[in-house]
This record gives sequence, C-alpha cells and structure tokens, in this order.
Amino acid sequence: MYNEEQYNKDLKFVSKIDKAISPRLEFLLYFCAFIACLVAHICYLMLFAMAGAKIMVIFNVFSVSFYAVLIPLTKKVKDKNLLVYATIAEIIAHAVAATMCVGLQSNFAMFLLMLIPLAFLMPNKYKPAPFIVLFVNVPLYGALNFFCYNSEHIVYDISSTSYQMIFYIINIIVGSFVLIYISIIFTIMNSYNESKLRMQTKQLKDMASTDPLTKLNNRRAMNLKLAEVSISSEKYVIGIGDIDNFKVVNDTYGHDMGDVVLKGIANAIEETLPDNATAGRWGGEEFLFVLPDTDIEAGRMIADKILKIISGRVFEHEGRTFSVTMTIGICEGVKDTSVDNMITKADARLYKGKNSGKNHTEFAD
Repeated sequence: MYNEEQYNKDLKFVSKIDKAISPRLEFLLYFCAFIACLVAHICYLMLFAMAGAKIMVIFNVFSVSFYAVLIPLTKKVKDKNLLVYATIAEIIAHAVAATMCVGLQSNFAMFLLMLIPLAFLMPNKYKPAPFIVLFVNVPLYGALNFFCYNSEHIVYDISSTSYQMIFYIINIIVGSFVLIYISIIFTIMNSYNESKLRMQTKQLKDMASTDPLTKLNNRRAMNLKLAEVSISSEKYVIGIGDIDNFKVVNDTYGHDMGDVVLKGIANAIEETLPDNATAGRWGGEEFLFVLPDTDIEAGRMIADKILKIISGRVFEHEGRTFSVTMTIGICEGVKDTSVDNMITKADARLYKGKNSGKNHTEFAD
C-alpha cells in the first residue's frame, strides 16, 4: 500500500528533478549529444580519407557541416525533437552510404537497428515518428545485408586493411555510448513520471476523501470507515459532536473567524483521539468520530477529554478573545450492527445533550 513515507520519498525525488530540470540543462543535454556526433563524424572523415574512400570523405564533409549548423540551432529551436529527427535522418543516410561503400563488416548498418530503441526511448510528442523509424530502418537493414553480402557490390574493399576493424570498434563504441546516454535519461525520466503519477493519484484520493477546510475526513470517507469498523471490531463507539451556539460566533465575529474556530476544533479532536480512531467533519459545525475496540465508558472518557480541551482553547479576533464549547452524543455498537442505526442513536443523544445544558457528553437514552 502506498503510504506517507513512500509519498515523501517520491516528493523528495520529484522536487530534486524539478529543481535540476531547467532550460539550461535541457540545452546542455542536446548540445553535448550533437557535439559528440560532430566529433564522431570528424573522426570518420579522417579515417575514410586515410582509407581512400573518397565518396565517404565528401559525405562526412557534409555531415560535419550539418552538425556545425545544428549545434547553434540548439539554442534557437524550441522543439528539440525536430533537431533529433534531423540527426536520425543524417545517421540513417550515413549508415546506408558507409555500408554500401565499405561493406557490412565495418558494422555501419548496426546504426539502423540502434536508432529504433533510440526513437522509442527519447521524449517525444510525435507519436507516429518512432514507428516511421522502425518501418524504414528494418527493411533498409535487410536490403543492405542482401545487397552488400558479396564484396563485389562494395565500392571500396578495405577487408585486407586494418581500417575495417577500426571502423568496427569505433561503431560499437559510438553505438553503445548513444544507447547508454539515452537509456540513463529515459530511466530517470520514467522514474520521475511514475513518482509524479503516484503522488497525483494520492493527492486526488485525498481530495476526494478530505474536508478542504478542516483537513479531516469528509462524510463520504467517514461512511467507508464506519462500515469497515462495524465489520472488524467486536465493539466500537461512535460520537457526534456539535459546536454550541456556533451561529453566534459567525454573527458576532464573521464567517472567516467561524472557519478559524472549525479548524481549531478539528485539530483538538484529532490531537485527542487515540491512534486507531478516525474523525471527520460530518457537516457544518458537526464532527463525527469512531473509536474501534472501545466500550461506552472508555468512549465517554475520551469525549469528555475532547470537550475539556475545546473549552480551554481561546480564540482572538480584533483584540477580543472568546472560547466555544461542544456537546457530544455517543453510543456503543457491536460487530455487524447497523451503522445507520448507531449514527441515529448518537445523533439523538447529541440533541438530548443540547436540550439538557450543552457542553457535556450524553451517553445514555
């Protein structure tokens, strides 16, 4: 079950990521990736020149120029996904051209498959885009394997040179680096989104079951709790309390001060009840609490303690101080008895108490 400790851990993690995520960090993540692509293509250009692959030298002059233009655009273009997909298009073209020029053994075709998880892992609002990459790259990879299987179709035969192994090793390193880089970012962001979703679910659940003013359970949540206690406890006590003369407080000091009083009363009840008890705002100035595994005498003592604390609280408004009292009606229920009947009984005792002096606990008919 998702508890308060787990919620606090998620909150700490989400706050940490929210603090870390900034336009500057986003820029650096893309900037570093494009710089790495630029450096890789400069290396390819030099290696192809040394290997005598003139077509690929020309292609990599284009690639280096492409990234030299793309890097400054990182700061200007708001939708970085456009730059990423431009990069993916360049890598696809480069992988196809390099494979046709120097063969399969140099492992350039690997980038076609490596780009597929990259397209799915990267943050993306263009939902069809990863599938387009998938449906383009898989047939391309198959076609290259078929076409370049025999060395007679290769433009530059470097199989007898050390460059084939150099290209192979560099491509493995570059491909692994890209996947690790994207996977780390994806893992962090996935954990962030999961934590945020758990927090939002808890917050929505709390909103649905919590009274917004007093932060106690609302009537709906209390009904669920009462049903649970009536099944699980051999005996239990239900108490309903109503603030005495609350209309006078609103009329004299205003409704804002009335809200302050309601919150103060809620705090007093919550602080006084034992850990296994539950309290809620039943409606208006009425509060309901349930005490599992408790008999009427113990319930009376707890109710009297609540009344004592409430009457001892002093409220201040514009230099004037005042206090309020409450009347509570309690009744004892046993396992599997009707909760509605118990609430009706406690409510009847509450109003009996109201009619016989107020500011006390009524526990008998």
